[in-house]
Amino acid sequence: MAEKALEFDRVAQEVFAPIYPVIASRLLELAGVRKGRCLDIGCGGGHLGLAAARGFEGTLILLDANPYAVAIAEQRIPEEARGYIRALRGDVHALPLTDASVDLVLSRGAMWFWKKEASLKEIWRVLAPGGVAVLGGGYGTAQLKTAIYRHMSMRNQEDFGEQQEKRMRGARPEEYALVMERLGMGVPQCIHEDSGDWLLFHKSPEGTEGP
Repeated sequence: MAEKALEFDRVAQEVFAPIYPVIASRLLELAGVRKGRCLDIGCGGGHLGLAAARGFEGTLILLDANPYAVAIAEQRIPEEARGYIRALRGDVHALPLTDASVDLVLSRGAMWFWKKEASLKEIWRVLAPGGVAVLGGGYGTAQLKTAIYRHMSMRNQEDFGEQQEKRMRGARPEEYALVMERLGMGVPQCIHEDSGDWLLFHKSPEGTEGP
């Protein structure tokens, strides 16, 4: 687990670094939520969450199931931000947070590895009434996506696009949306952009729908 966390963070730093500010800005725009309590699930070294924190007023939780990733994210939190940003170990299928305690949930590049029903139920549980979640995978812009695909294909000696297709098989936004509708969580938005795909859903201010 330590080696995996270090390698992921190395790639995030060396290859993916330019995408995080762009994605963070886009996800905050899509969500329309810029204050309260934000949760970044599958945070890795904390790159996306920390980029989002620049445009978000409130507290931020960087959450990952890998304890070594959590340690890396913890080290990356600026000293002056430690009063409102923290790193926490936790599994999306059993989030270590109380009911209705989060206003915004973000996640990039993690939902492909989740159990759909269990993860959605937990995210729904912790979302506060009026809360929003944006989950999926993207690269900021089409240009950045092209550059990263090229770099990663050379790095891995394998077509990165094909790798991503295999990874996402069975876990695209539409497939999560079907589970949400079955669970009575309303009809989420599936957003397709040149740089990636996202699942966006709101919890009503009354918080009445859901399992």
